Amino acid sequence: MNWVKEFYTCQNDWFGVYLGEIEDSHKERADLINEMNGKDSKRILELGAGGGQTALSLAKLGHNVTMVELLSASVEHAKNLSEKSGIDLKVIQGDFYQVEFAEQFDLICYFDSFGIGSDKDQRRLLKRINNWLKPNGSALIEIGSTWYWGGIARDRTMDLGACIRKYEFDAKKSRLIDTWWRKEAPEKKVHQSLRCYTPADIELLLEGTGLRVEMIEPGGKIDYEAMKFVKKVPIEEAMTYYIKLVLK
Repeated sequence: MNWVKEFYTCQNDWFGVYLGEIEDSHKERADLINEMNGKDSKRILELGAGGGQTALSLAKLGHNVTMVELLSASVEHAKNLSEKSGIDLKVIQGDFYQVEFAEQFDLICYFDSFGIGSDKDQRRLLKRINNWLKPNGSALIEIGSTWYWGGIARDRTMDLGACIRKYEFDAKKSRLIDTWWRKEAPEKKVHQSLRCYTPADIELLLEGTGLRVEMIEPGGKIDYEAMKFVKKVPIEEAMTYYIKLVLK
């Protein structure tokens, strides 16, 4: 996982990916969390929370939110957004494979980048999530689908203005390879490598973690012909899907 800090730092430096304002997509994600877990006030932990936009959207809905983020620039941005909006948000800078908590949570969320390591790494994180959950708590995790990234999205290149982004898929290891470079400096490329899973893979991954799947909700997809994001699609078309995990 040596690529993690460099890749996400470059995303911030080149494109400000995690340094924006709260957008409709963040509010919609917070609404989805409420739909899947109920609207009552909860103590929530968001892992890999970026600039805090989703975490603050959850806090605005009345939840008590703690976020963990590795990058200092994203952490400072989250603190500034929290101060500017006047909404309390507990911001922790650290590696969620190492950080410890004295408290437990009603809900733990992890979006966008599940699968950064090996299956062994994912299983280790899931065991940590088990320990952080209250007895009646749950976890909501976004999973990259094998069928989308290994199918319609494979070998797609996107022009983002200042940057170029290319998707590739390693079928043998079931990993999305996401490559970014600046147009002005194409010789420097950075990559993220995310393990993708089918729901059947997830059932195997959960063995020994003390967690089970309670619910699956499909995410959206990019329609490459129309070049627009479609929010609601059947799971067999979705680029990602959400799993709700509870204690066994």
